[in-house]
Amino acid sequence: LKRKLEALGFTVREDEAGRTFGGDTGNLIAILPGTRKGSVLFCSHMDRVKNGHGIKVREKDGVLYSGGDTILAADDVSGICAILDGVRRTLSSGNPHPRIEIAFTVGEEAGLFGGKALDLSVFQSSCCFVLDSPGLLGRLVNGAPGHVRFAIHVKGKPAHAGNEPENGINAAHILCHILDILPDGRVNEELVANFPILGTGNESTNVVCADAWAKGEARSRNLEELSRYAEFVKTHAEDCAKKTGALVSVEKELLYEPFLIEETAPILQKAKKALRRLGLTARVEAGGGGMDANIFNAKGLTSLGIATGYSKNHTLEENLDELSFIKSGRLVELLIEDS
Repeated sequence: LKRKLEALGFTVREDEAGRTFGGDTGNLIAILPGTRKGSVLFCSHMDRVKNGHGIKVREKDGVLYSGGDTILAADDVSGICAILDGVRRTLSSGNPHPRIEIAFTVGEEAGLFGGKALDLSVFQSSCCFVLDSPGLLGRLVNGAPGHVRFAIHVKGKPAHAGNEPENGINAAHILCHILDILPDGRVNEELVANFPILGTGNESTNVVCADAWAKGEARSRNLEELSRYAEFVKTHAEDCAKKTGALVSVEKELLYEPFLIEETAPILQKAKKALRRLGLTARVEAGGGGMDANIFNAKGLTSLGIATGYSKNHTLEENLDELSFIKSGRLVELLIEDS
């Protein structure tokens, strides 16, 4: 990407974002001076979820798939390609263009870490288009939930399970009780929660379990509701452990806050206008997953998610609609033209 951007005339810098979360590379910040007034900023992330190497792309009925044994990595390579294509279209037209700014981030899938470390003061743009959302071209994501990560740890007491089980405190049993009556899944219209990772310290069945733990998350577009649920998880776990003799600790971390952009906002009007010029009707929706736009909006930079045609991301069934993919580059060109 450095080579591709420099070949297009951008000044490219890699920051130290990787050091903030144990990564081995940083965000790419690319600036192309304008030939007229104005500025526009685009963002996509460079990292992908696991099982994203050795991809063999196949095409069927206008849709791209992997070979079925890997992800496709359209999340978010399709966004990167759209930005590069839009810039190339702009430059090949020979028309005057505004200052073009690009942020290609790292660590997005792991927790938006690259976006958190990104210094937004290097950009002049008043808003950012984040090409990183599932759905056919035309979907504009004006809101996304905040995300809290949990770690529940129950410390019991070991004992021989055959000779003296009554002298032990079964941490696994207590943890199961905590999770059994903890509201999860789609808790309500806005709040979802999931506790899919469980473990114990046992390696044999003849010892009463002394350590058990669970990891999970909760998401909501309502920050107050998310905070209430996070506090409830803590008190609920403590209440379940009362009178058992076990010790319970609950770690909770707010990874990022939710955001919601009003439909009257200039950034949405600009995106809708560009889609109309492509003959498409905008579909403004709030998403269910986090993205770099969560971080940027929290930092005061209005940022909108744009779908590039992928679906079933993070799975072996991930696919990419070719027409949306191709037109997404044209959309970037139009957004540059209108900035």
